[in-house]
Amino acid sequence: MAKYGTSDFILSFGGTAMTAHTQSVNGFDVESNMEDSQSFGVSWAATLATGTKKASDLEVEGFYDDAAGGPSAVYLAALPTGPATATSAVIITWGSTKTSSFAAYCVKFSRMATRNQITRYKATIRPSGAVTEA
Repeated sequence: MAKYGTSDFILSFGGTAMTAHTQSVNGFDVESNMEDSQSFGVSWAATLATGTKKASDLEVEGFYDDAAGGPSAVYLAALPTGPATATSAVIITWGSTKTSSFAAYCVKFSRMATRNQITRYKATIRPSGAVTEA
C-alpha cells in the first residue's frame, strides 16, 4: 500500500495551480445527509439516509502573496458578489492518481499578520453540487 505526503498533494482552483501557495489544508469530508428516524418507545437512536450528500468546507492556508496568480488574486477575486456569480472548478489530487473534483465558491478570505512572522492567508472554499471522486 502506497503512502503519500504533502509533496504528492495538488490543488487547483478555477484553473489556477495553488499548490505552491498552500501550506495546510483541513480535512475534506464527503457525507450522506441523515435524518433521525427513532420512534417512540425505542431506546436506541436510528437514522435514515435522505438520499442527498454534501461536502465540507475546504480551508487552505499559506503565506500571503499579492502577486498575479497568488492567493489574493485567485481567492479574494473569486468571492461571490451575488446570485449570478459563477462557481470555480476545484481539483484536489491526493497521492498519485486519486482526485476529488467539484464546483465551489471561495466564501471567505483572511489575511493574518503576527509580530515576527510572515503574513499568512486563509481561504474558505465551499463546494456546491456533486463531488466526483476518481
